[in-house]
Amino acid sequence: MRAIGRPRQIEREEGRAIAKRIVCTEQEPVFRPPQHAHIVAVGIGNDPGSASERLTLAEVLQQIASGVIFYTIGATSGKTAYVEPFRCTWCGRVFIRSRADSVKDNNLDSLRYCAWKAA
Repeated sequence: MRAIGRPRQIEREEGRAIAKRIVCTEQEPVFRPPQHAHIVAVGIGNDPGSASERLTLAEVLQQIASGVIFYTIGATSGKTAYVEPFRCTWCGRVFIRSRADSVKDNNLDSLRYCAWKAA
């Protein structure tokens, strides 16, 4: 039986890699214009309404390089989008994005913004 919210492909790959679901993002403007924003941190967890772990962009990129798989799941579609690094042609820095598909609700930019509570 497949665990709820975990794509089958990730289950097959778990013998080789860890899979982490991104449920929210933190974005900041980069230089200018203000609408040019990038993800600088993400929330990880099984519940799309509550992240259990915060990872910075640098931590995500390092983990991707070591073989960790990051993904999102669309709230309405239930479709999975895998996350990959990319170099922004505007500012030249490396960030993350969801792989292109025809579904919008599983895109990183469509996820809610993280709201961290002070401990």
